[in-house]
Formats: sequence, C-alpha cells, structure tokens
Amino acid sequence: MNVLLKIEEYKTFETYGLTDEDVAYLEKDCFQSENYKSYEVTQLRDNKVRIKNTSFAGIIQLKTERLHFSTKVNTKLFYMLSFLRDEKAFLYDPDKHIDIEKGANFYDVLGRLFLNELEKIFEKGFYKSYIRKQENIPFLKGKLVIKKQIQNDIKKSVKFQCSYQDLTFDNTENRIILRATSLLIPLIRFNNKIKQDLIRYRQRMLDIITLDAVEPDVCDRVQLNRLNEHYATILKFAKIILRNHFVRSTATGESIGFNFIVNMNKVYEDFLTAMIEELVEEDNELNKEYEVEKQKMFDNLVEEKNLRLKPDVIIKKRNVPNEYPLIIDAKYKINDPNSDYYQVIAYGLALKSSKSCCLIYPKSEKVKNEKLTLRGDIDSLKPREIKLYAIDINLDIANESGEEELEIDFATYVKNIKNELKPKLERCLAV
Repeated sequence: MNVLLKIEEYKTFETYGLTDEDVAYLEKDCFQSENYKSYEVTQLRDNKVRIKNTSFAGIIQLKTERLHFSTKVNTKLFYMLSFLRDEKAFLYDPDKHIDIEKGANFYDVLGRLFLNELEKIFEKGFYKSYIRKQENIPFLKGKLVIKKQIQNDIKKSVKFQCSYQDLTFDNTENRIILRATSLLIPLIRFNNKIKQDLIRYRQRMLDIITLDAVEPDVCDRVQLNRLNEHYATILKFAKIILRNHFVRSTATGESIGFNFIVNMNKVYEDFLTAMIEELVEEDNELNKEYEVEKQKMFDNLVEEKNLRLKPDVIIKKRNVPNEYPLIIDAKYKINDPNSDYYQVIAYGLALKSSKSCCLIYPKSEKVKNEKLTLRGDIDSLKPREIKLYAIDINLDIANESGEEELEIDFATYVKNIKNELKPKLERCLAV
C-alpha cells in the first residue's frame, strides 16, 4: 500500500518514511534543471528527511511512498499541462512508470511536448541523410550488383541492378518521428487541437517518409551530429511513445505515466497565453478589432540594445500598423508587487503605442483589482498616460455553485476560463 505524502508549493515537508535509496532517487539529475530550481532534499538526524519545494507540482512514486507535489491552487493540472510550451520546465524520469488517477491522461501532456518539438523540426527543416539503396532500374546508377545483374542478363532484362547512396528525408530519424506521431494520435483524449495538429503534420510527413514499424531501441542507435542535433529531444519523447504506447487501455480509462515535476510558473504563463490567444482568435467581437502579436521582442529600452524584453501577450489593433493597445504579463505568484509593476511599465515604455498594461494573477493571490495610471511626463520622448491593471483569474471554476465538486471535462473547463477572461480583457482594452 502506497503512503501519500503531500508537499505543497513553497512549503517544507519532513518525514521519517524515506530510505537512502529513496533520497538518492530524488536527487537524480532528471529532477533538476539548469533553468529552474525544483526542490531540495536534506537528510536530518534520526533518519528524518526534509524536502523543500519551490514552484513545482507533480508526482514522484518511490518504493512505498508517493510524493504529491501539489499546486497552491485547486485546478486541473493535466488540462493546463496540455498547453505547456517550455519542455525545460518539465522534469521527468521516463523509466519509472506509475499509475495516473482516473480522468488524467498523460498522453495529452506527452502529446503537447512532442508537438512542440515537431513544430521546431518543421520550422528548422527535416534532416536529410545518405541511405544505401539497391534497385532494379532502367539506367545505371552507382555500382552494378554483379550477382543480381546476372539474373537480369539471363532474363534478357534491359534493367540494371544498382547499389547507390541516396540523399533522402526517408531515413531512420524521420521514420521514428512518423511512427511515434502515428501511435500518439489515437491516445490524445481531451485536447483536440493537439490531435488535429499531429494529424496534419503526419499527413505532410507521409508524402516524403515511409511509415514503418519501429522498435524503441532504434532510437538509441541514432548518431547525433551537427546536422541532426535538433532531433535530440523529440527522439527521447519518441522512444517513450514507441515503448509505452501499449500500456494504456482506452476502454477502461486507465492511464500510465511516469514520475514528473513541472514548474508551475511556466505552466501558468503558457496556459494563460494560450487562453488569451484562442479567445481573441475565436471571439467575433474581439477578433473584429484585435489580434495577438506572437513572439515579439523589444530591445529599444536602452541605447546599447542588449536588454531584450518579451511580454507574455501583446494585443495589436487589427489592420493598424504598430498599434498595441494592451500588453499582458501572467504572474503565478506575487513576490514583490512593485517589481511586477516595474516590469510591465518597462514593456509599456518600450512599446511606444501601448495604451495599457495588465498583470494577471491566480485568484488565490488575493490581488487588489486596481487600476493605476503611469504619469504622462515620465516618457519625455512622447508624453502619454498608460493605464496599469492588476486582475485575477479563477483557475478552479469547475463548480461555482458551492455544491460538491463535480468532474468537469476539458472543453468546459477551457470555455469557463475564456468566459471569465473576456470581460476583464475588454475592460483593459476600453482605455
């Protein structure tokens, strides 16, 4: 029987239940990142172990204990994870399989991370390599295979049995990716956009790549070099899919995953960014006037241009060049309210046409829903006023009736989030 140990975000937990083997496992490199500090494990006296968590949530199954790194707000973590764009925020051990609770589908999470890498491959370009081919063709190419050519001569065939090197996309690396994509598609349960994107990319790959049955150990035999090193991450995910695609039963709703922890700061930022992008794109009223400017960065705040700014979301006036009425930054936690404001003020000053800036926190942060005005004479190059907003979003809106919590499906959860966001964004845009 597993013992469930709950470790909350930004809290310290102490227990006597962990062995030296458990502690060594928790200290594995796969749960630590150069970019993010996850948790600290300290062995105390009398076999007591202290675990200090930061902003990470997830599940780590040990021999007899299951550590539940819980979010500080009640929310649908697996739904939110299906929008995660930063795979470096997701730390995992693919070799430690665990049961996932009913209603949580790990393959949607894996599907998002796999799709992120697949999009990068399509953007950067597929890897071509030389593949040895033997064909019976009507012209001489490469070397003649004498033993097989004798058969042609006996049959008085005018073709040539040739062996040659062909520079092609139809190589091992790309066949692995195509096979993994094909296996992953039917496993996606709730995020239909991920499924549709995977189907679209699969169709494009089928035009140039052969769909073969690929064994997981083939992934280990791929030699990475300067030309295909951008395949490193997607091959890791592909190996997981090829190895584990059979362990989930779609009929019973059971799901198998692996030990993981994830930085909730990035989960929240990517989730809110996706919700706003989809809302502006789908809502007829908003879409008529506005669009989301993606991947825009600014370096004009200092003369040396070595300070680059990238807000989470920039809303642009549709069909009006360089008109940005709203800049949005998603903040999972209030550290220093002043520093949060300083950050969006910098965004507003860098974007000369901005009218307002907005900080969006989870409702649990108890934000003072206030509106401030940046003095117009601060920016001497172009005096103007910028409205500064701090608003909150309820991530636990599955049940607003106060009754016993009911299970909510993915589409309804996303719809509820967007419905709450819309009037708040409209208020900020009304400047």
